[in-house]
Amino acid sequence: MSPAFRIRCLTRWDELPPLWSDLARDGRATPFQARTFLAAWYATLGGEPGASPLIVEAVRESDGAPALLLPLVLQSRGGLRVIGFADGGIADNNAPILGPACPPDEAAFQPLWRAIRAALPPADLIAFDKMPLAVGGRANPLLAAAPWRPSALSAHPLVLPDSFEAYSRSRTTKFRKEQERIWRVFTRSDGARFDMIADPAEAARLLDDIDRLQGARMRELGVPFALDRPPYAAMYRRLVADGLAAGEVALGALTCNGETVGALLGVSDGRAVTLVRIAHAGGAWTNCSPGRLVIERMLMALHARGVRRIDFSIGDYGYKENFNIGWEPLADLALPLSWRGWPRVAAGRARAALRRSPLARRLRDGLRGGRDQSLARST
Repeated sequence: MSPAFRIRCLTRWDELPPLWSDLARDGRATPFQARTFLAAWYATLGGEPGASPLIVEAVRESDGAPALLLPLVLQSRGGLRVIGFADGGIADNNAPILGPACPPDEAAFQPLWRAIRAALPPADLIAFDKMPLAVGGRANPLLAAAPWRPSALSAHPLVLPDSFEAYSRSRTTKFRKEQERIWRVFTRSDGARFDMIADPAEAARLLDDIDRLQGARMRELGVPFALDRPPYAAMYRRLVADGLAAGEVALGALTCNGETVGALLGVSDGRAVTLVRIAHAGGAWTNCSPGRLVIERMLMALHARGVRRIDFSIGDYGYKENFNIGWEPLADLALPLSWRGWPRVAAGRARAALRRSPLARRLRDGLRGGRDQSLARST
């Protein structure tokens, strides 16, 4: 007989018991389900007009053991009421937090999913995007909820060996020598240095520079940029202020006499780090390729801290290949909850079929080959 589950739908992150944050740090989710990321998200983006926080907690009825947590939001999108993850375009991976009472296989998960469905508020569509196929070392149970399709986006993990020198030598000789050269060029300037940032006040100033430099680069490329606008700016500032002390944010910077030359922000679940925002100066500093250089120095610093898995995020940029990154698929799932949701699901399936078309892939690859491979990330 399948166990019974008790479902709660909450609207405030601070209503949850701390055990869920502990489970997220125990590798049962991704860095985007860590406590500081979700607390910052719900306090800022979760309060935007048209958004209603929807945090679904499932525990086993018999003993209260945690089974599953879904950090969701109910939003109005194109006239539809859509239930999706707490994302807003800034989460690279969306996943449940898995508890020890989560059913172990697809068949056993169905009663829990039916209970969750029954507890959800009225909506037109469930849209779960950018989900990893595995969470916490086991298959993502949400993939059993409805037919899913491969996402247009993918993760780009780098798993480092215990020796950073061994990793460095696994890359091409040309790239390794070039990285060594640009570090020498950079450090010829008096006062040039790389630091991991721990002071909250210094981190806040650095975020201002990241907004300024990244925004300028995106506008130069003609790419829409919103991360320097409220509430995105507020979200990142709260994330960094709380996350530095909790070990759930990694922030590194190349500076020279008070000038920010390059900066890189990552989010962490205590085990892995995902790089999410990068910014760098131009002008005279282009001769030391500060974008590539700040990545190299950040990798070295994180490795020294014991981090061995670093995800280069979902952006499809050619520069990442030089760092010997891997590739992991992500999944999208769309489930209509009313007749109004069916056209959106059909359109998503059509787009997925088009992406699988060999002709479409050739056209897309051709376009990518001619675009500017900026290191900056936009929403």
